[in-house]
Amino acid sequence: MSIVIGVDPDSSKYGIAIYIDGKLDDLLMMPLPEIIYDLLQAERYNYAKWSVENVAGQSYQYARNKKQSAGANMAQMRSVGMCQQAQTELVRVLEFNNRDVVLIKPQRGNWAKNKAQFEKVTGWTRRSNEDTRSAAYFGWLALK
Repeated sequence: MSIVIGVDPDSSKYGIAIYIDGKLDDLLMMPLPEIIYDLLQAERYNYAKWSVENVAGQSYQYARNKKQSAGANMAQMRSVGMCQQAQTELVRVLEFNNRDVVLIKPQRGNWAKNKAQFEKVTGWTRRSNEDTRSAAYFGWLALK
């Protein structure tokens, strides 16, 4: 059985997508302690590949995210920094537990805001949100 876990890092809850034998099986929102106790300790996921969005590799501000005021720009950058730290902590935990981790740089065309494309490619019609669709995208990339 082949398992890929896609992850969209966030400062409070991570978007998680679980693919089993190439088929999207579950979408979850989980804080880091739940990932550690529910996924890392589940024997079922011992040999899963973890495909994580590499937000820590982003050292600039996208033009589309620039705001009118310096304060708004600082808040945006602080949020990005918190996501970068969340990714760093998750990867540390995964590597400490000898998990197979693949970092994938953020990409245009991500399914976060395109629910129709996400559903068409994955066949998933149940609940999803931007974070879980993004996680599904990064998991899907690791399937290739």
